[in-house]
Order: sequence, then C-alpha cells, then structure tokens
Amino acid sequence: MIIREILALIAFLVGTFFGLFGMIGLFRFRDPYSRLHAGSLCGTTAVFSYLIALLLLAPSAAIGARVFIILVFFLISAPTGSSIVAKFIWESEDATTQRSSMKREDKSL
Repeated sequence: MIIREILALIAFLVGTFFGLFGMIGLFRFRDPYSRLHAGSLCGTTAVFSYLIALLLLAPSAAIGARVFIILVFFLISAPTGSSIVAKFIWESEDATTQRSSMKREDKSL
C-alpha cells in the first residue's frame, strides 16, 4: 500500500513540475506557436501525471476504470484541441498577411 502512495506522490510532483514549466513557457516564448507548444505539451503531461496518480490512489476497480476512461478521453481530446487552435492561428495569420499585402499594393498604385 505504501508503494502506491509513494508512486502517486511522485506522479503529483511530476505533474506540478510540468505545469509550472508550461506556465513559464507561456510567458517566456514570443511567437504563438512556441507558446502553444509549451502550454499544450506541459499541460497534457501535467494532467496525465495527475490522472495516473489518481489511478494509483483509486479505492476500487470501478473508480479506477472511470479514471482510466477519463485519461483515455483526455489523451485524445487535448492534442486535438491544440492542433485546432494552431490551425486557427495559422489561418488568421494568413488572412492578416494577405490583408496587409493588399494594403501595400493599394498604396503603390
């Protein structure tokens, strides 16, 4: 029993470590893609570590199965959400670049 609690504590510490460094990355990096990468990678790793710790501390198999289902859903949805946000950033930058180049063309005429 004590081994599970020690492993859960390590998982909580790893999750906190990644969460803090992900937040530092959000403030440190300048372009939106680096910020998105730091936030999504560290955020996913932090939540994954917390869910592993909760899985280790689950009092019954039924609760452990529920935590496992949440873990699988999170591993599918978090990277998908980050890629959707990155796609919208990419498309909005393309539109902004096109609008600014159109304004430059109008001035040259």
